[in-house]
Amino acid sequence: MKKLKIVLTIVICMLLFLSGCTGAKASKEGNQDKKQEKDALTGTAWTSVDDDSYWIFNEDHSFFWYQDRDEKDDNYYGGVYKLYRGEAAMDFIEKELSSYYVTKSELMEVINRSDIYTVEDFICIYTKNTTFMLEGKEQVSKPNIIPYMGFMLEDETVLDIANMKTASYYGFIKEE
Repeated sequence: MKKLKIVLTIVICMLLFLSGCTGAKASKEGNQDKKQEKDALTGTAWTSVDDDSYWIFNEDHSFFWYQDRDEKDDNYYGGVYKLYRGEAAMDFIEKELSSYYVTKSELMEVINRSDIYTVEDFICIYTKNTTFMLEGKEQVSKPNIIPYMGFMLEDETVLDIANMKTASYYGFIKEE
């Protein structure tokens, strides 16, 4: 009888463990689907107000940034992206990008001091660069993460962002 209880306990534990693994797999698949959800960048193209470079965000959440909008075979970055907005963007930056030492309270100070910035307009574009072509040669040997933070303004037609790695500012206008 004691052996039967031990065997049943082990079987129940294994079933619980296996059902937990299946749930994790289903959850992971659900996260994959969420990655493909349309966001404000999906299917859009943007032109830099500074240098006429061109940034395209595709339906599959891939992106390409071209140094020259008319030259798409060279001098470009490409990869995948994830867009975070509002408080979710602030939380992501504070928690997941903590090595940049940007806090939610600091971001709120910037927003509160401005007449044009709102929490809802705040964004973080988290890019994973998987290709960088320069003068006909691939420059990326392993993926490179580049986060951008800033604001999507004027009815989602203006990107006012900064590269968090280089602190470089960029302004982009949405193509119609």
